[in-house]
Amino acid sequence: MAFTTGSFYVAGGTAAALTTIGSWPHPGVRGSAILVLAALAVAAGSLLLVRGRRFPRWAFHVVVGQATFMLGAGVVLSADDAAALGVAGVFAFCAVDNLYFFARREAVLHTALLLAVVAGSLAWRGIDPGVVAALMLVQVALVVVIGRLVQRAAHGTRDSLTELLNRRGFDERFEEAVAAAHRGGSDLSVALLDLDHFKDVNDSGGHAAGDALLVSLAETLNRTLAGCAPSSTVLARQGGDEFAVVTPGLDLDAAVAVAEALRRAAAPTGLSVGVAQLAPREDAGALLRRADTALYEAKAAGRSRVATAATCDAGLLEDFRAALDHGGLQVALQPIVVPGTGETIGVEALARWNHPERGPVSPAEFIPLAEANGLVKELDLAIARLACADSVRLRRALGRDVLLTVNASGRHLVDPDFVQDLLQVLADTGWAARDLVVEVTESTLEAASAAARDTLEELRAIGVRVAIDDFGTGYSAFSQLDAIPADFLKLDKDFTSQLTASGRRRAVLGGLLRMSEELGLAVIAEGVETPEQRQALVALGCPLAQGYFFHRPLPVEDLLRALSAETPPAGAPAGALSGT
Repeated sequence: MAFTTGSFYVAGGTAAALTTIGSWPHPGVRGSAILVLAALAVAAGSLLLVRGRRFPRWAFHVVVGQATFMLGAGVVLSADDAAALGVAGVFAFCAVDNLYFFARREAVLHTALLLAVVAGSLAWRGIDPGVVAALMLVQVALVVVIGRLVQRAAHGTRDSLTELLNRRGFDERFEEAVAAAHRGGSDLSVALLDLDHFKDVNDSGGHAAGDALLVSLAETLNRTLAGCAPSSTVLARQGGDEFAVVTPGLDLDAAVAVAEALRRAAAPTGLSVGVAQLAPREDAGALLRRADTALYEAKAAGRSRVATAATCDAGLLEDFRAALDHGGLQVALQPIVVPGTGETIGVEALARWNHPERGPVSPAEFIPLAEANGLVKELDLAIARLACADSVRLRRALGRDVLLTVNASGRHLVDPDFVQDLLQVLADTGWAARDLVVEVTESTLEAASAAARDTLEELRAIGVRVAIDDFGTGYSAFSQLDAIPADFLKLDKDFTSQLTASGRRRAVLGGLLRMSEELGLAVIAEGVETPEQRQALVALGCPLAQGYFFHRPLPVEDLLRALSAETPPAGAPAGALSGT
């Protein structure tokens, strides 16, 4: 709005000055007055162009009203009627500005005032009323048509509530900015901002309160960016309570500083922010996905903070895509055992990638790569498919049922097709839903909230069981036990590692085991690495465990050889297999 209004001020002032050309070099008193008004208009327009982004929205009502009265004064002070009609032509600039930026009622009031002032000024000069009426009719008709066209175009790229760019407008500007950064080899960063607990505002105060908060936040973000970001910065409302900021010319550190300034300015409203910097050869979609992943991490970490996306290795990303597309990934299976006997009752599937040139790539490297580039769904499904196929071989070789646990990312868990995709994997591989356990982390449930829990309930309805992985790492873990839709709790390995060193930790685990049994949850202790840890688990009555003390993760062929020396179990404890 500042740019458009400022441009109209400069153009209108210049047009008014041009009406005095016939009287140069001696414009006289009236001509000099017009030149003064023209100079003021150009100065005001220049100020708007430079500093207007910092103006609050209400200030533009004053700016537009001022233009109306400056225009009326210009008509009255013009040296002759021809010059007055020329100045009156600036009417179109003011009217279009009204229709483009103000709500309908406000636009009508501003335009009615403008019409009255200009028509009254022309009539005061004694210009024939028919000529005034004809001029005003042409001007109004022209402005209405232009205004409708402008509004239609604006609604295509502008958010009607906040008047920021909408998703479509943002996508256009974002693509252009990314292309320009690649051409010039310059830095570019993008930040995604999300209001914390916005649903609570709508629920408690109604949608009007939510809309008012969004408008206020948009103005705050605009003013803050005007003071700390380049003038080429793009601010948009992506939809709902999510905003986006593109900062050309800023590296990651500078972009994070801007994001922190925005987060602080939004207080006391909580704002979670994810920031990513453009990598060589990276396209706009991949950059935005990395920023979205960072935003998700900011929410998972507790909200009201700024998180940055992992640096994108474009070459490694291309190789990972190829591995996904051409079967280049593998799974390793780690047994889940009854700690007292060592009997294997299930396996956890772990993703592995053996790069053709680099050799084994750590999951700690390629899983974040998949999450940051929108490939986590494909990764989850690829690993689930491989794991189910390998587990069919394992079950056939052992001659008994085993559980298979597979990991699901929080981003994939809220995908509306998650359950159907998993059912398709089961149908294709012949693995039974009753023998599948989907693992999700405690932090995933906290971040994804209702959508994730709904998916877990749907999984349980079709026979798939659910395990909460890394349980015990969140402060609210125990308080939410009765609300978590799960069948198994997998204790975090850090919890297990302290069993032999801390009597308090053993007491906590004992209490958790008793509580879990009452709730129908089976506990699996992860990260068992020593005989002492195993003995502590047995003494406490922990039903299931896994870790290097029992077995390392192995490909199915190697695992079959390792298990061939085991005595076939007479039967696992009922609670261990059922999770009830």
